[in-house]
Amino acid sequence: MHEFTLRFLDPELEARYQVEEGEAGLAGYRLITGATTILWAIAAVVLPLGMEMSSSLGLTVGGLMATAGLVCLVASRRAPTMNAQHTLASALTSANGLVILALFEAAGAIEGYAVGAIMLLFLFGFVSRTRFVHAAVRTFIIALGLAFAVVVYDGERSLLVDSFIFSAASIGSLLGLRLIERNRRRVWHQRLVIEEQTAVIEAEQAQSERLLLNVLPASISRRLKNGESPIADKFPSVSVLFADLVGFTPLSSTLTAGEVISLLSRLFSHFDDLVIERGLEKIKTIGDAYMAAGGLPEPLAGHADLVVDLALAMIDATSPTGPFPDLTIRIGVHSGAAAGGVIGARRFAYDVWGDTVNVAARLEQTGMAGRVHVSEATRQQLQGLFRFEARGPTELKGKGEMETYFVVDHSNRSPRENEIKV
Repeated sequence: MHEFTLRFLDPELEARYQVEEGEAGLAGYRLITGATTILWAIAAVVLPLGMEMSSSLGLTVGGLMATAGLVCLVASRRAPTMNAQHTLASALTSANGLVILALFEAAGAIEGYAVGAIMLLFLFGFVSRTRFVHAAVRTFIIALGLAFAVVVYDGERSLLVDSFIFSAASIGSLLGLRLIERNRRRVWHQRLVIEEQTAVIEAEQAQSERLLLNVLPASISRRLKNGESPIADKFPSVSVLFADLVGFTPLSSTLTAGEVISLLSRLFSHFDDLVIERGLEKIKTIGDAYMAAGGLPEPLAGHADLVVDLALAMIDATSPTGPFPDLTIRIGVHSGAAAGGVIGARRFAYDVWGDTVNVAARLEQTGMAGRVHVSEATRQQLQGLFRFEARGPTELKGKGEMETYFVVDHSNRSPRENEIKV
C-alpha cells in the first residue's frame, strides 16, 4: 500500500477494492445522506426557534443544506466506487461543518457549542469508516473555517479550549481512521488471497478428480477417496469382452509413431463412447487390444446383451462402411463370475481377473476377423435376442474343448428394444 494514501500500488487491485467496498458501503452512504437531508429540513424550522435568527434565514440555510444532502443522495446512482461515495460524503460533511461554524458565530454562541456540534461530524467519520485521505481533506477544510471564526471572534471568552478540543479530536480521529483503513485493506487483501488460493486448490482437486475418473470407475473412485483400501470385489455374473486388431503389426510398420498413436487414440476413443452409451465399463487397453466388461463394478441386469451389442457396434465401426474401414478386429465374449479391484499404490488401475477373463481372452484369440466369438454361457443369456452360428467344439488353451458360437446379428427386434433398462 502507498505509505500516505494507503491505496494499493497495483491499479487493478485498487480498482477491485474500490468496487467491492463501494457495493458494501452504498447502503450506508445513502442512509447518511438521506438522514442529512431530513435533519437539515427539520433544522430549517428549529434553528429560528432556538437562535436569534429570522425564519427566512433559517429556511434558506436549512433548505440549501437539505438540497445539498438530497443531491448527494441522488448522486449515489453515479457513485459505484468507495472513492466516489467518500468524495461526495466528505464534501457534504465539510459544508455541514462550515455552516455550523457560521451559524454559531452569527448567533454569538460559538464557544463550546460549535465545536461540540462539529464533533458529531468526526463521529460520522468513524461510523461510515471514511477513508483517511478524505477525512484529512475534510478536517483541513473545517479547520480553516474554525481558524477564520477564531480570527473574527469578538466575544469576551477565549476560544483556546475550543481550538484545543477540535485539534485533539482531529488528530485522534485521523489516526483512528488511518488505522481502521489500513486494517480493512489488509483483511480484504488476505481474504482475496485466500479466495484465490482456494479457487486454485478447488480447480486442482477437480482436475485430479477428472484424471482419477479417467483411470477408475466413478464408484471405485469415490470409495478410494473415502479411504477404502484395499478395494477388491467378487461378482457372481459379469460379461467380459476382449477385442484385438487383426494384422495391425504389419500396418503399424508402415506408419510413423505419431500416426500409430493418433489412429489408436481415435479408434479407442470411439470404442469408449460406445461403452459409455451402454452403461458398461472400459477396463483397459493393452497395445492394440481393448478390454471392456458389463456387470461391474456395479451389478447390471442384461450385461451379456449389452456387451454383445457393444461387440457388434465395434465390428460395424471397422467394417468397410464404418469410420475405420482400414482396420479389422476380432472379438471374444464370455460370461461368468469374476473378481475386480484396484491394483497399485502410486499408479492406480482397476482390473478384472478370474476364469471368465481367461476364457474371454481365449475366445478372442481363437476367433475370426470381423466376427464376435462367444461361449455357450454367454449364448444361454442371450436366447431370443441374437442369432448365432454354431462353430462347434473349439480348443481353448488351458480349457480344452468348448462349444462356441459366432454372433450373426440381432434378432428381429431392434437393439434398443433388446436393451434391458436398469
